[in-house]
Amino acid sequence: MPQLIAMVIVVVGAMIYMFQTFGGTGDKIEGIAQKTSIITEINNIKTGLKLAARSEQIGTTSTDDGAGNITVTAANLKGLGELKYFAEQINDQIDNNTTATPAGSPYDKDNAYNAISFGGDNDTIGGMYIALVANEDGVVPGIFVDFNFVGSTLIDSAGFFESQIANDLKNIAHIDRRAVAATATTTRLGAATDSAIDQRTPADTAGAAALDSDGKFIIYFKDFGANEVVVAN
Repeated sequence: MPQLIAMVIVVVGAMIYMFQTFGGTGDKIEGIAQKTSIITEINNIKTGLKLAARSEQIGTTSTDDGAGNITVTAANLKGLGELKYFAEQINDQIDNNTTATPAGSPYDKDNAYNAISFGGDNDTIGGMYIALVANEDGVVPGIFVDFNFVGSTLIDSAGFFESQIANDLKNIAHIDRRAVAATATTTRLGAATDSAIDQRTPADTAGAAALDSDGKFIIYFKDFGANEVVVAN
């Protein structure tokens, strides 16, 4: 009997937490599912970026054949899509993206993957988009994530998801939570005497603390090696 009572207390406590935090068990489950989908979408892009960086095909500028076809290095997701570094559906979407830029957004149709998990396709952004950060050579390529734009289906939870993703990835990535666009800073996270990882990771963007929860951020994964960086061209 004492064990049964203890079990009931635990279950009731968990239910109270769910209702207080998300308004109900259904919302809790949906929030967890959405966060899982967000991380999956980020990892889909990360996998392609590691392969491209190892082959020295992520550059500060794109090199093409004169007809607009990327042949050597790419500075945006469209170029990497042409080089077939992602799953077929992702390559097709970013290569044929015709989405209009929302008002006030840093969105660039040539450097955007509209997350399929949240209604994205080649003419609809949906609730989340990802962009490549490759404006600085010698550093880890970044993954810019944005939930906060006009028409986003996740805009009401943008700050919450930013804090959740930052917390979940804090041990394996550096998160620039004050970034508002797919642009790396010109300074490094670490000096010459710091770890090699910090030396090839861009420092945080300058900005107000309020930007920590605006639903826009850049992820720099720590498992990108010295041979998996943006190259100059």
